[in-house]
Parts: sequence; C-alpha cells; structure tokens
Amino acid sequence: MSKRIVCKFGGSSVADAEQFKKIKKIITSDNKRGIIVVSAPGKRNPKETKLTDLFYSAHDLAVKGVDISGPWNVIRERYLEITKNLGLNSDTVTDDFALLEKQLREKPEEITEDYLVSRGEFLCAKIMAEYLDAQFVDSYPLIKFDKRYRVLGQSYTDINQALSDESKIYVVPGFYGSGTKGNLKTFTRGGSDITGAILAKACDAHVYENWTDVSGLLMADPRIVADARPMSYVSYREIRELSYSGASVLHDEAIAPCRDKDIKINIRNTNRPDDAGTIIGPEVEGNKEIITGIAGRTEFSMIHIEKSMMNKERGFGRKVLSIIENQNLSYEHSPTGIDSMSIVVDSKSFSDVEDNVLEDIRLEMNPDSIKVIENLALIATVGHGMSHNVGVAAKLFTALADEKVNVRVIDQGSSELNIIIGIDENDYEKAIKAIYKAFVS
Repeated sequence: MSKRIVCKFGGSSVADAEQFKKIKKIITSDNKRGIIVVSAPGKRNPKETKLTDLFYSAHDLAVKGVDISGPWNVIRERYLEITKNLGLNSDTVTDDFALLEKQLREKPEEITEDYLVSRGEFLCAKIMAEYLDAQFVDSYPLIKFDKRYRVLGQSYTDINQALSDESKIYVVPGFYGSGTKGNLKTFTRGGSDITGAILAKACDAHVYENWTDVSGLLMADPRIVADARPMSYVSYREIRELSYSGASVLHDEAIAPCRDKDIKINIRNTNRPDDAGTIIGPEVEGNKEIITGIAGRTEFSMIHIEKSMMNKERGFGRKVLSIIENQNLSYEHSPTGIDSMSIVVDSKSFSDVEDNVLEDIRLEMNPDSIKVIENLALIATVGHGMSHNVGVAAKLFTALADEKVNVRVIDQGSSELNIIIGIDENDYEKAIKAIYKAFVS
C-alpha cells in the first residue's frame, strides 16, 4: 500500500472561488494528498439550481431546437466567475464553452446527454488543475465499465500507470467514464464518490478522503434528531446498510472498491478541515457502542398474499418473486408466515405496474386473498455491537411501544448486524427519535 491519499471534493466544496482556496490549503498541508477528484460546482444557496440540472436542461432544449441561452448563460457565468476570482486565465474554459455552444446550436444530435452533463466535472477539474499547478487527467476513457457499471480489470492497471508519479498532484473529474462501446457514460447522481474509490483502489492508496460539508457521519438524520452524535468509526458493512437504508453522505457503491483492499475512507469537512470526521474501515473487535447508527426511508408498499396450505405448495415464493422480476421491480424484504407471504416494494416503481402484478399473482397463484398496504416506512438500526448484547430487540420494541408505534414488518438477519422494521409513514420521525433515545444516552 502506498502512502498516497486520494481526495474527493463534492459539489459544495467547489461551489465558488473561496471553496477552491480552502481546498488548496488542504492539499498543500499534506504532500501525500496527490490524487484529487472533483464534482461539478454545487449550489451556493438553496435558491440556486444545480449546474448538473442546468446542463440537462440545456441539452433538452437543444435537441428540441429551442434557444439554450437561458441555462447556458448561467452555467458559463458560474465557471467564468470562479476563474476570475481565482486570478486565472479565463481561456481555461472559454474555448470549451464556445465549442460546446457551437455544437449544441448547430448539431445537437452529435452531443449525447451524458457527454454534455459530464462537462460540469470536466471543466471544474481543468480549473482546479490550473489553480493547483497540477496535472489534469481525464476520466474518459481511463475508467472503463460494462453495462452494469462494473469496472473492467484493465482499467485499474491503466489508472495506476496514468497516476504513477507520486511526486505529482493529479486532478481527475468524477462522475463519468467509458462504456463498452467507447461511449462516454455517467454514473448515477453522486457518482464522483465512486470515481474516488476506484482511483483509491487502483493506486493502492493509504486512505480515501471524501471531503464534503459535514464533519463526518451522524448516528441519525439531524433533521429528525437535532443533537445526533457523530460516528467516529463505522465498518464497511455497517455503512453499506446505513447508506442503502437512507443515510445520504456517501454513495453506497463507493464502499466496495475500498473494501476490496481494506482502504479506509475518511469523511471530512472542507469548511472545518481540523475536524477528524468519520473513519469507514474494516470491522473492529470490541465495539463499545450497541448501535452504530439509524437510517430510514419512506414511500414503500407491501403486497400481502394469503393462501391456505401455502407451505405445501412447492415453488410458491419463487413464482411470486418471478412475477415481481418480470415487471422489472426490485423488492426490499419478503416476510412470510405458514400461510402468508408479503413483499415490500418501492411505491413509486410499484405504482406503474401495480395492476399487472396483482393480476398475474391472482392468475398464477390463485390466492385466498391479496391486498396492498401503502404508506410504509422502513427503518434500519445498525451496529456490530448488537450481536453480543442481550435484549437489544426488546429495548427497541419497548421504545416503539411506549410511543404507540405499531410495527408492521420485522426483519433481522442471522448476522445480527441490523434490525429493520416497517411502520406507518406517519410514525416515521417519532420512531427514529424513540430508537435513538433508547440506545444513545
């Protein structure tokens, strides 16, 4: 493992020239910080529109043959303002903007949506490289992935070679790479986290620092639990569970590349660089805390099926889940009884195919009854400490009962890493507060 540190700076960290100056101080304070990944500049205030959304808007207008001046002028001015306030030559980005605008106005069909949106990160990285006197290295076609966004093995070798000089500082745009046909493809939103993790794995980094606008992860959503305690250390498995269940600081797909090589991830605050933040790493023995964190999401539905002697009907569950799969739905959980089966699905996805799913289940499974329970919330209570403490479930459900919260779904795996409950959405915040109060003094 090398001593180099990979640093990813999110949108809020590159929102304006003042944020760029903070980044320069962070980079120059430790000469091991040699690989820098940046997002597109984020919003400076809640009323602003994200630059990424403006790029999407500009592309949509262009392909429809409508004037792009509205969003395009806003985008260009943001970048020009940053270069001006940093004292840089505006030619860094003006030539790129001129070429892009010419293409959008004359031949918009030749610019894909992914390509145009990726320019947000691309241009930010070019500015950052000039400001830091660093070497710009494009993500395309360096990072290659297949249709399922799995990074091809050769990419790690190519990245390692492209970023091999440990005496240099490299700046790489996040959020995109190359598809199987050589076409530029973007990751999902928050994909710059993934880019940073891929580079950390490829270069066998000492640590992957993910710089944002919070000093690490909190044990619960601060909008619900105002005084939620910070997490100093959380394992890869715990953060995967929390991210999937609703915690939103780190993209959940950014964990796997670092976990492959036991590279620790450090969530840091660009605005408070002296704060230690949260370390995400391998599992630790003897965790003193019973739980590590609580996270949840709303807008779920549950399909509840009842049929007498269901347990004697071979393949019943497989057939039901095949119906779900055939409608291109994913399911979250599937609690069962001897004569009943329930499937929890995302409400938004389910609403488009609900009639088809229910009709197929009726025709193929001939159930005694079938109903849909809507407006469910799922809450995950996560922590390695639960596995060696007696009475954790009792404490959790007692806390919920005391607050008159009715539990509709209970799911706990054999690893005892987490307990997931399904409740009415109206009780969502009350339930999280109750669980937090029960376990965190």
